[in-house]
Amino acid sequence: MEHCFDFSQDELDELRAEMEEMRDSYLEEDVYQLQELRRELDRANKNCRILQYRLRKAEQKSLKVAQTGHVDGELIRSLEQDLKVAKDVSVRLHHELESVEEKRVKAEDENEILRQQIIEVEVSKQTLQNELDKLKEVEVNVPLLWKQTLPHKRQRLEES
Repeated sequence: MEHCFDFSQDELDELRAEMEEMRDSYLEEDVYQLQELRRELDRANKNCRILQYRLRKAEQKSLKVAQTGHVDGELIRSLEQDLKVAKDVSVRLHHELESVEEKRVKAEDENEILRQQIIEVEVSKQTLQNELDKLKEVEVNVPLLWKQTLPHKRQRLEES
């Protein structure tokens, strides 16, 4: 009976350790993903600032053309270059956004799987705890049963 009790306690301890490990792993992964998303957001913010700067420059050049009515070759080349850079940055940002969205969806899926595993471990833990409580109750009641049955057996022995 005592061996069975130890085994259940070992299982309970093992499940607790597994649950702690899963939670730690889950938290570490969340921290890593959050840091990665922050880095990507910082890059996107930097790119947006660059685009805003180039847009202001283009607006200034456009205002200059509107005021003077004169368009020179250098201005056109500069505007074409700004447009090319803006398109490149726009395409790159679009790809980064798609990548971040894919990572976010993947992270959400993984988090849901981990949540389900934690729930399953909690249920197993509760089941084992219930079994452990029953075994403790049986362990306490067994000596009482023996004490109650011993006088009857002694009496039978004396009668024979």
